[in-house]
Amino acid sequence: MKEVLINEYHNTDILRIPHKDPQNTINVNFVNGAFFEVLGPLQKNYNVKFVNTKTNRVLYETDISNNMWTRTNIKYLVKWRIDLYDKETNQKVSEHNFDPKGKRVYIHLESSALGDTLAWFPYIEEFRKEWECEVICSTFHNEWFEGNYPELTFVKPGSQVDRLYAMFNLGWFYDDKKVVFDKIPIDFKKYPLQQTATEILGLKYKEVKPKLVLPERKTDIEGKYVVIAPHASAHAKYWNYPGGWQTIIDYLIDKNYKVVMLTQEPHNDNWHDSKLGGTLQGIVDKTGNIKLEDRMVDIRDADLFIGLGSGLSWLSWAIGTPTILISGFSYPYTEFQDCERIYPKDTKTCRGCFNRHWLNPGDWEWCPDHKDTPRQFECTKVIEPFQVIESINKLLNIY
Repeated sequence: MKEVLINEYHNTDILRIPHKDPQNTINVNFVNGAFFEVLGPLQKNYNVKFVNTKTNRVLYETDISNNMWTRTNIKYLVKWRIDLYDKETNQKVSEHNFDPKGKRVYIHLESSALGDTLAWFPYIEEFRKEWECEVICSTFHNEWFEGNYPELTFVKPGSQVDRLYAMFNLGWFYDDKKVVFDKIPIDFKKYPLQQTATEILGLKYKEVKPKLVLPERKTDIEGKYVVIAPHASAHAKYWNYPGGWQTIIDYLIDKNYKVVMLTQEPHNDNWHDSKLGGTLQGIVDKTGNIKLEDRMVDIRDADLFIGLGSGLSWLSWAIGTPTILISGFSYPYTEFQDCERIYPKDTKTCRGCFNRHWLNPGDWEWCPDHKDTPRQFECTKVIEPFQVIESINKLLNIY
């Protein structure tokens, strides 16, 4: 038996397997930065270069050894090439190019604001189509989109998502009035709001509307009507021409349109009405705490929407209702372009403070250039009703 076993041992196939030297392995992902790790028993010293393939520049370089890792500070998408060199021989031993095709990518919207969500969300789908990857996403309002984006996987913010190749966060990142350029590559106030998402995700910028899940029911407002949303989160955003809104309301009523006021700020409230030059007369009152789904229905079935630089204007744009946006607070490039934009054209008029300064949300009367002077809020005081009426006539075909 001993001889038989010895004979079988010497003839076994395992003895013909060549000897393998110990090897190190590499882990790479792009979850909140480009991450690179070397694991294994082979004692080696390495040099790691993170190269932006678009510019062919080395943006980060460091030395590590086996069982060590490194990560870039840059969190937004860069088309990285990660080169690994053996320090002893100076030979390249590995190369990894960013390529999420067929892999799992998580994209999260940092803001819960209505306008931000509507502006940034559609680029999650554009990213999925660009890279042909599996995208998991989270917003604070998944129900607005989920039914119309079957290729995306929706999770709640804060959910644990595993086996990721990459992760990106969409938002405005700043610290003490300074842009955090490791998280976003542009000074976002100087660009269209939607470009925030394309810059972080490495996409070519173009205006894209989200596909909203809208209620199937019809509005309970009978006849032709126009929606107005005259309130906003800062006095600088208002249309501050004396009596401007009432002039528009009277004009529309004269043209046989009802005027529906949709704002969370209540009608017949002295403080809020004072910001509009007094209590507006002749409106259909749909102000107060009303579900956003009901707002969607009323805006969708309207002939026209007139608003300010606020979330409800973004909602009208997203739904596809003809929209007039009145604002001197921001430059016209800031919001969507598919609208009639009413803006002070005289270069002597102060305008665009939102894009030139950091808004102080705690100061209701914020006007960084002319506060407490006769020129306070002049950017919209100079916008006259006839300018709005011209756009109304154009969109409603009134001649």
